Amino acid sequence: MSKLTVSIGSKDFDITLDGEFSKFFEEDFRKTFGQKNTIETKELLYAYVQKCYDEYQNEEEYTKIIDKIEVGVGVPL
Repeated sequence: MSKLTVSIGSKDFDITLDGEFSKFFEEDFRKTFGQKNTIETKELLYAYVQKCYDEYQNEEEYTKIIDKIEVGVGVPL
């Protein structure tokens, strides 16, 4: 179990996570915000918009891969 305390807009928030996701989250948090534990609201909003855009791009790529797989399904080897 991992605990991370983040200050956003002058309020402290404790984030407690388990397992491998906790490691992933901490690494990603540090990539996004550096070593800071105090984050401005604007920074958080920007990071959320960026994550949404990243997810959008991933969905586009998944769709392309699925389309390629579906095209190849009926083809004999």
